[in-house]
Amino acid sequence: MKVIKKIAVKGIILIVALIVLNFIYKVTLWKSDMEEYSGVYQKIENAKNADILYLGDCSDSYFGKENEGEKGIGQLLDSLLLDKNVETISEIGFHAGMYYSILNQVPDESKIKTVIVTMNLRSFSELIMNNYTSNSINQRLIILDNNYPVLLNRFFLSFRKAKLYTGDEYIAMRIKGWKENKITLQSTQYKTLYAWKQAFENGECANYNKNWNELMKEKGLAFITNYGFQINPKENLRISDFDKIVSLSNKRNWQLIFHLLPENIQESKELVGEYLIELIKYNRQN
Repeated sequence: MKVIKKIAVKGIILIVALIVLNFIYKVTLWKSDMEEYSGVYQKIENAKNADILYLGDCSDSYFGKENEGEKGIGQLLDSLLLDKNVETISEIGFHAGMYYSILNQVPDESKIKTVIVTMNLRSFSELIMNNYTSNSINQRLIILDNNYPVLLNRFFLSFRKAKLYTGDEYIAMRIKGWKENKITLQSTQYKTLYAWKQAFENGECANYNKNWNELMKEKGLAFITNYGFQINPKENLRISDFDKIVSLSNKRNWQLIFHLLPENIQESKELVGEYLIELIKYNRQN
């Protein structure tokens, strides 16, 4: 009995010590670690006093070398809504999982009333979900996770809770997804993206022109790998991320707006054909 009592006392002391250490860490090093390892902490702090928070991805920060003077969506919102304070958190590689983690860190006392979230069809694809930027994003998600004590998150970060994959491993996972994820639409000629990609590379795809230059071929292949898939709501990770954003917005009484980015339908039709247009429409509507 005495042994059990000693173990219980030591256990209680350990728990109290961890709670104290967690508190000390939060009031001393946590903010600097949050900024260093998440890269968005200060932006979240700035957003506390905003009326509108816009969350974007590469579409808000990269327009190509020929369009350097273009404004991002966040900048356009800020210039059009003069009576509103608009804050933007946007970066290449961001997806719905990152958006949710950012929103989950917004303090309860924030003044935010409206949240606008980019919904990019490419982010649902294997090409983007198994991309080299995922390593960085997955590491950043650890420090942003508020389901655990902040000190434990820092521990997870140090010992790499999120597995880091090599470029070859990402390529292998991408190909595996292209082969396994079926396209069931009757109007679509190819039943997997992998088969579609192979047909295009072999010059057998609809609309393929052997006189195309390398740039045209690269564009056509990019349209297929970015959009030539059918979203499965039960299995696609991004769907569950967006569901969590909806649930959190309802809980926080935010007006939630999803901004579905338009795709270049005309060029994709010219290079790949009607099959791709049908898939894009299906994924938008479902």
